[in-house]
Amino acid sequence: MIYGFLRLVVPVAIRVFYKNFYIRNAQNLPFGIPVIIASNHPNAVIDACAITAFTKQHSHYLARGDAFKKKFFRWLLTRMGLVPIYRLQEGAENLHLNQQTFQICFDLLRKKKTILIFSEGLCIQERRLRKLKKGTARIAFSAEEIFNWDLGLVVVPVGMNYSDPKKFRSTLVVNYGEPIRMKSFQELYLKDKAAAINEFTRHLQNKLSELVVHINNKDNDELVADIEEIIHEQAVQQSARNISGDEIRFVTTRKIVDTINLAGENRAERVAFLKNKIRDYFAQLAQIRTKDRMVRGYAERPFHLSSFIYYFLLLLVGFPFHLFGLINNYLPYKIAYTTADRVAKEVEFHATVNAVLGLLLYVVFYPLQILAVALIFHNWYYLATYIFLLPLSGWFSLHYYSYTKRTLRRWRFFAFRKKNPSSADKVIALRKEIVNTLRSEFDL
Repeated sequence: MIYGFLRLVVPVAIRVFYKNFYIRNAQNLPFGIPVIIASNHPNAVIDACAITAFTKQHSHYLARGDAFKKKFFRWLLTRMGLVPIYRLQEGAENLHLNQQTFQICFDLLRKKKTILIFSEGLCIQERRLRKLKKGTARIAFSAEEIFNWDLGLVVVPVGMNYSDPKKFRSTLVVNYGEPIRMKSFQELYLKDKAAAINEFTRHLQNKLSELVVHINNKDNDELVADIEEIIHEQAVQQSARNISGDEIRFVTTRKIVDTINLAGENRAERVAFLKNKIRDYFAQLAQIRTKDRMVRGYAERPFHLSSFIYYFLLLLVGFPFHLFGLINNYLPYKIAYTTADRVAKEVEFHATVNAVLGLLLYVVFYPLQILAVALIFHNWYYLATYIFLLPLSGWFSLHYYSYTKRTLRRWRFFAFRKKNPSSADKVIALRKEIVNTLRSEFDL
């Protein structure tokens, strides 16, 4: 019952929290056979939700054993499909309990179920793939060995890619790789178990590395994010119509990262030069309180006062509905966000606390608000209208707020250009110089 309820509401929560949510190559996840999903792990429970909530099969996943200490949480997590795995850092005295965990996994695979394993063995919020642990290989090989290699088990690598994992309305790409048949490692395993485990882990590492954004040098994280902001929109506009914007964004990001990784090794001085130029550019944007998108838009098609009359007229017309949506949806959002800031001591759990608490609060607030309207008006027409408008107005308010921010940023640059034309031209020229450098020297 709990799992079924979550399957209904979690997909909605994920798509609301992440503005650009995209699943690549979902057809690579087979149905009706035993499957282990092997994923990287940058964002706590969100990773599991984003994978399992959008699969056909009832999925289970391994979670750190200390979360199961209290009886209530053990009961709740078990019904949500979680299976405890005990690590050395959480106490050697619990390691023997993993035998029971392995048996649960074997039983699930025998029943042709799907198990999600975070193969890095820990949750670290960064845009790189860490060295994989051997646990995935051991569970997979042991399962096949127990069932005399007749299980037909496959391991599907999945890359979790976030533009900013904890940021509301950012980007998430779930990237499925091709299934790895455990049967193909049978001969090696029967000859040398240790060699087979090492070879499979190396193979899985390579396959996962193709599915994730991996920045070699942590010092280049900000540089990659800034280049993404500069060239993403243009890449989307120039892409073929049969390719989605989310698809082209991921492909473009991979190209940026691969280019910067290679240049960081061979042309470190040019990367440093580019980094300084981009840092200077974004510092100027911060002073104006605008974004790159507005500078690019003005350079391509200068803003006119008549355009702002139209923009502000739209804002004026939409304000009453925005206010309705804000009144009915803001409080649970604000409580969840504020609580996440205070409670989540580790950045990896910020989005989890925010999204999960927000989901629970809306599940509570919406029925209470509907009940209040029913008691006040005693009219089925009003009640039905309110129920229909409740989520719709929340969606509208969210997009109205984004539109307002874009309009204000546009106006700030327009006003800056009118007041300081030479300074604005320098900002535009600096952006053009950066773009030309990215094209000519880095082929981006």
